[in-house]
Amino acid sequence: MPPVGISKKRWEGADDHAALLVAAMRRRHKKALAAEPELAERLERYVPDFWAAYASVYGTAHARAAEALRLLDAALAGWWARPEPLRRLDRERAARPDWYQRPDLVGLSLYVDLFAGTLDGVRRKLPYLKELGVNYLHLMPLLATREGPNDGGYAVADYRRVDPRLGTMDDLRALAEALHADGMLLAIDFVMNHTAREHPWAQRALAGDPDYQAYYLMFDDRTLPDVYERTLPEVFPDFAPGNFTFVPEVGKWVWTSFYDFQWDLDYRNPAVFAAMFEEMLFLFQTGADVLRLDAVPFLWKEQGTDCRNLPGAHALLRAYRALMRIAAPGVLFKAEAIVAPDEIIRYLGTGGYEGKECELAYNATLMCHLWHALASENTQLLRTALTALPPTPETAVWLNYIRCHDDIGWGLDDEDCAAVGQDGPATRRFCSDFYAGRLPGSYAEGYRFQLDRRTGEARTSGTAAALTGLQKALVEAGPEAIEAALGRLLLLHSLTFTMRGAPLLYGGDEIGQLNDFSYLDDPLKARDNRWVHRPPMDWQRAAMRHTPGTVPHRLFHALKRFAAVRKTLRPLHGRAEEHVFFSENDRLFVVERAFEGERLLVVANFAGRPERLRLGELPAPWHQAVLRDVLAEEILLFTSGDLVLPPYGFRWLVPAPETRPGPPVETTLRVHVETFWGETVHVFGTPEALGSGDPRQALPLDAADYPWWTATVVLPAGTCFTFRWIKKRGPHLVARSEKTYWMKAGENRIFEV
Repeated sequence: MPPVGISKKRWEGADDHAALLVAAMRRRHKKALAAEPELAERLERYVPDFWAAYASVYGTAHARAAEALRLLDAALAGWWARPEPLRRLDRERAARPDWYQRPDLVGLSLYVDLFAGTLDGVRRKLPYLKELGVNYLHLMPLLATREGPNDGGYAVADYRRVDPRLGTMDDLRALAEALHADGMLLAIDFVMNHTAREHPWAQRALAGDPDYQAYYLMFDDRTLPDVYERTLPEVFPDFAPGNFTFVPEVGKWVWTSFYDFQWDLDYRNPAVFAAMFEEMLFLFQTGADVLRLDAVPFLWKEQGTDCRNLPGAHALLRAYRALMRIAAPGVLFKAEAIVAPDEIIRYLGTGGYEGKECELAYNATLMCHLWHALASENTQLLRTALTALPPTPETAVWLNYIRCHDDIGWGLDDEDCAAVGQDGPATRRFCSDFYAGRLPGSYAEGYRFQLDRRTGEARTSGTAAALTGLQKALVEAGPEAIEAALGRLLLLHSLTFTMRGAPLLYGGDEIGQLNDFSYLDDPLKARDNRWVHRPPMDWQRAAMRHTPGTVPHRLFHALKRFAAVRKTLRPLHGRAEEHVFFSENDRLFVVERAFEGERLLVVANFAGRPERLRLGELPAPWHQAVLRDVLAEEILLFTSGDLVLPPYGFRWLVPAPETRPGPPVETTLRVHVETFWGETVHVFGTPEALGSGDPRQALPLDAADYPWWTATVVLPAGTCFTFRWIKKRGPHLVARSEKTYWMKAGENRIFEV
């Protein structure tokens, strides 16, 4: 008996096609849906979203009804084929809709071969990831790829096979099971925009099969390609100029946005949509929890545009998202869209489509602006860009990162730059030149990537350690430079752990791996300097994480601490409010997170010198005399209302109104003052022991180590206070310090403010 369909007459006379589709599905699968009411509910809920998106791309002709029903059949079949442990996970996640937004999510991305050789090797290294606090593992491209140049694995030759050098699909399933057993998530790449020319579909197209030639954007001559080229930018102008490649086997031009061996799929063809949905379903049956949808801005092409971020691409995502919520409701989509800030957020669903595209997206806006703030020691542009972004959809999560496998694209918006008195192109050139070590005072050892010789703008390659100066400092064996570089690294990471979203580390950064130049010996990689920041995992260096005082130990345990503390902080929930404050000090970045009555204040100093924050500039909840630093596990008692951060310092603060000051500790005040014979030096400051700010109650200092003058006072631990010195000749005041000094009780560091 043929499956129940929808007649042309009924279809064309209906106002609500989605309702017809749901009714047809209920008839086609009556018994199965009766046994699974939850599945019937998912059809009712998500078919309207699917149909609205699908019809916006492919139209509403009667032929679309049969296509839609086949896709819905495939979604149901995907659910029924899903292994029971995965279906159980789906149900558990459905019961907690914010399961991926909780503060416990900490991610790490890595290349299988570079990290551990094979998928089985990765499985054996899971204790290392657990030790670090990672519970979200993103494996870089691992599917079967072409021999020779393959764009780092993004030229997929078969979506249903693992690259045999890495293992098998069974190994991938075993890894997913092991991750799930430890409460961890698995993310894998799904290259949506193109396949390798070696893919079976492309091979059939090369053999002359018109059906498969219609899977790709092929042209008989240069007429249309030339029309498109007028408005198309180039992705790799140095490596792969132009966007079309002539294929002599078929005498046609093929659209190749990236490389000549990567053929762009033609999503105008509904058969391509259906075929790629089947590949998605297959990959989710392996146990993957997240698909990283590669190159999604390129999916839809239209003449007269740059063929990026078009409405058609978003419609395709919404259609796939709705279908997958029927087939595998516990899985997530992650958008690989490294585009302008106002474009990135659209992939999370905006303008009435909240929650209907991707749940996750890379926070490239935060990433590149953090690096700019670090180079310029100024947070104006960072604050302006973040506050200019549209509100993040409630269901979305940013993945916050400082480095990934790719280059850094300097997505600094011209309007944002103008708002802070900067020229956009000049600011972008400053960033690429600074991190290539081409400017005076730069500590970075990165490289320019894809230099635009017309504008001087470029992207940036290099490991986080190389870009923050750690590589240079280690080579030159400068202790102060090493301290400064570690401060920069941890400053950036501290914000990826506390800003809206979840942190995503790049494998090797947790031990400070340096640039790797072995790629220059590989002819397939030598022209692409992005491989400089894709080093093999140095397990000897990783073993040093157990040796106190070493750089790997300090980095690893600091990030481990970030992860552990983050998981306890409700204000870091994905749905928490975020308020970026504009303090008077442009070298400081201050942000508040608030959720269900709890608050967290994060303060970060982007300067290479101490900087002061006046707490009185902040809203009332932060005017309290007592705050708790949850990262350092200490109580801070502010006697002057000032918080001073050391170079590249940061604090995670929460209100502590009921907390008592810490136990008394001895604190030594030491100032350098030259005097004439008969003069004495005294200090007065904000604590009661220093006269509560009254110079008449100043404390005399001892000159045993002249010209250094010292005194010891006893104050509650964590007391933050300011003081000044005065000179006296007998009872008469003859001079006072122009500078104010800031200290924290129990510490020897004294900052001039």
